[in-house]
Amino acid sequence: MKAKDRVLIKNLAATAEVVNTINGGMASPVISVFKGTLEWTINARVPGVSPENLKLEIKDNELYIFQMIKNGFGEMELPYMLTMINLSNRIELDAITAEYENGELFIVLPLDEMSDGFFREIEIVKR
Repeated sequence: MKAKDRVLIKNLAATAEVVNTINGGMASPVISVFKGTLEWTINARVPGVSPENLKLEIKDNELYIFQMIKNGFGEMELPYMLTMINLSNRIELDAITAEYENGELFIVLPLDEMSDGFFREIEIVKR
């Protein structure tokens, strides 16, 4: 394939995404997960979605990011799942925070310090 053809295909794909969004479709979120030694950080860019329409939920060890969409009559909101991320058992679920700034959602998932390097000797009881 020629370089000129690749550029054309790339431009057509970008145009299709814009036209899809304008016509009521949705742009795909761009989600990055950074796994550090003290915390995980998730950055999510969700084009065209206001922070009021985003919803985060944790069920078991899975983090769900939803976009809440009003039905055509504006009577109720329906969740549209943008992504689901499997979480480590080391994440301190009660300490997760989220902020929205300049069109980007930042989720910080601190790791439980006790789960790293924990040691315990267990006594064996004779019966």
